[in-house]
Amino acid sequence: CNPRWHRPVTPAGVEPYLVIAGNMYPSRVRLLDRLIAKGIPLKLYGGGFPHSLGDTPVRQAHTGRTVCREDKARAFRSAAGVLNTMYPAEIAGVNSRLFEAAGCGAAVLTEFRPTVPELFDVGSEVLAYHDFDGLIDQASRLLNETGLTARIGDAAARRAHRDHTYDLRVAAILEKLS
Repeated sequence: CNPRWHRPVTPAGVEPYLVIAGNMYPSRVRLLDRLIAKGIPLKLYGGGFPHSLGDTPVRQAHTGRTVCREDKARAFRSAAGVLNTMYPAEIAGVNSRLFEAAGCGAAVLTEFRPTVPELFDVGSEVLAYHDFDGLIDQASRLLNETGLTARIGDAAARRAHRDHTYDLRVAAILEKLS
């Protein structure tokens, strides 16, 4: 995360939906359509919605705009949670959204990858899911369990700012190269 941009700037969890930021591609849209069908409220950010994906409930939840810097921090922190889905080709790794959202103090609900427990404590710093039923269970917890969003988000921000800033990552990479 970039501590100047990805930091808590608003109260946690005041908005009753999950936020997703990023590109819309067929497998993500299918998953999000299923969430909407199960009654999970979503608010989506990203650079537009591809016409090729058709008329779908996800299109209605899409804001049609991107968020960055303080707007991103506000959108992430104020939501009940940030859903972090990963592109199917990301088999073992994670994406930058995990670190950005955590740095913003969001309660991150991330798709499980083997690397996630090495980076964050699953259950207290982030929530993770293995399958659709697990996703529904964890999303429902974030939407309904009083105080959970703030507890997870606060812990995620502390961890991200302690261990996962760009400066720390670059230093670690340079150390390995020398």
